[in-house]
Amino acid sequence: MPKAKERLRSLFRRNKKRNRQTTYPKDEENKEEEEPAKQEEAEESNKKFEMEIIPNPPEEGEMPSYFHVGVLAKELLVNGFKIGAWKMECITRTDKDFYLSTFGEGYPTMDSVFGGLEVFKEIDNYNMSLGWFTNHEVLSEIGVHGMNMGSQWYALLKSTIGTKDEITFKTKLKCGFERNPVKVELVLPLYKEPLFLGYVIVAPVENWLLGYRAAYNLDNKGFDRHVLCLGYNNGRTEVGLKLENFEDLRGSIFQRIGEGWAFAIKSNLYSSENIKQFAIGVQYDFQNGTLVKAKVREDSRTGFVYQTKIGENIDVMYHVAFDGVDPIGGAHRIGVSWEFHC
Repeated sequence: MPKAKERLRSLFRRNKKRNRQTTYPKDEENKEEEEPAKQEEAEESNKKFEMEIIPNPPEEGEMPSYFHVGVLAKELLVNGFKIGAWKMECITRTDKDFYLSTFGEGYPTMDSVFGGLEVFKEIDNYNMSLGWFTNHEVLSEIGVHGMNMGSQWYALLKSTIGTKDEITFKTKLKCGFERNPVKVELVLPLYKEPLFLGYVIVAPVENWLLGYRAAYNLDNKGFDRHVLCLGYNNGRTEVGLKLENFEDLRGSIFQRIGEGWAFAIKSNLYSSENIKQFAIGVQYDFQNGTLVKAKVREDSRTGFVYQTKIGENIDVMYHVAFDGVDPIGGAHRIGVSWEFHC
């Protein structure tokens, strides 16, 4: 299991991505409204399934997960390019080893602001958390993890209470098991949760991963999505392939060049809906906590990211994007992200 601090940061990333708005104000991204409906539907479907999860590196002795397939390319091409007008995160620890975490993000309009507050406590092999979010939801988690005979396992009971229009309650159980070379993770719906999720990963040889992930909808009594994946990663070169529903094939390549440079490509290699999607990016790492990235999408959308460390516990990220075919009159976006680790 990851350390408490890293686990808490991952928790907030997942929760805010699940709850925050997924579309931008019309006057800011009016070009996206002109894209074909099928492409919008496919993009939204991919977002819901993948949720653009960028996991932390595996702990020592821990196997990679399904989400580590293609993670270096995703980190280069996704991380920092979709931040809003502002975003702030702060994590601190009390004298009693309670972790307190807050975050907030929004756009120029006040009704698009989203944020939250959470308290987290870990005692031996147990952990508990309670979070409140501005979308009128309260999230609680109770977890346990352990190791037996070379195997690692964990279970996490997640419950959500909604209070916006009426009191709602839903809960699910997330559990996992790994013993090299196999890792399994399941999300079991217990009450008012429609999706049964799970994946299995096998590492047959060093640097290679084979996996399968599925999402079964209990309401519709059918699979929303199932994916076969193949990944290779030796630290400098990464290749990822994912076959969705035996119809759509996506791939990514990441390559380091020397100590500072790296480039990545992510593309739909084959689409049953004939949707063309790809992104090409490059980055330079100054090796002192400063990173510069640039990316171009298939619709000529061009973005730049500058991220650096102001101090030991303060990270800052700036993002600017524009339409490559009309950099002056086209849609623009500017984003700023601050992270405080107290």
